[in-house]
Amino acid sequence: MLAAITIVNAQETKVIKDLRLWTGAKIEKTFAKDWKVSLEQEIRFKQNISKINNTFTEVGLRYRISKNFALGGGFRYTWDKKQDSTYQGLSRYNFDLRYKGRLNYINIYYRLRYQKEVEDFAIFDLSAPYIKQLRNRVTIRLNNLKNIEPYVSGELFQIFTPYTKPQFGYYRILAGIRYEPGRIGEFNVAWGFNRELSSSQPAMIYMFKINYTYKL
Repeated sequence: MLAAITIVNAQETKVIKDLRLWTGAKIEKTFAKDWKVSLEQEIRFKQNISKINNTFTEVGLRYRISKNFALGGGFRYTWDKKQDSTYQGLSRYNFDLRYKGRLNYINIYYRLRYQKEVEDFAIFDLSAPYIKQLRNRVTIRLNNLKNIEPYVSGELFQIFTPYTKPQFGYYRILAGIRYEPGRIGEFNVAWGFNRELSSSQPAMIYMFKINYTYKL
């Protein structure tokens, strides 16, 4: 059993080790050649995959500037399950800058993401509590295998909260396989972990991902 918690104070606990499952499905549609729109539904589990952590719905839009660069944005609404088993609504939006390069049998992807999350729909309320993150992710994929792309990725999260200095919160490492057998869609299976930074008791969250994408 991996799940472990630490008592922070009388009202709060901190998870320092856990095994989680992220699973979801997405629909994508490319139009006008350089535009792509998507709709995704995902459910995430915690406490050794025994309880729902949260579920969210996300819409996204991407525009390909050139062969190598693209811009993107998205909006996500999350139903986050709290310790008392009630749900809290969270709104999040993001803006992305993406790069894709090729080197022999390897594709290299870079994504710079800015995101902001608030409670409920208080996106335009400047006085509402928020969490902002700046995320840098690099992914390397092998491209010489038919229908299969093994990959590894690393991502660093810088966190901004009100009245505190920005800090690097954690990093994420993933290794997985993208499998696209044909018109039935694409499957993505991965294993990885989040490792907290700047903490006397750094959290280590292991995760298993199973995602499906259908391209219209």
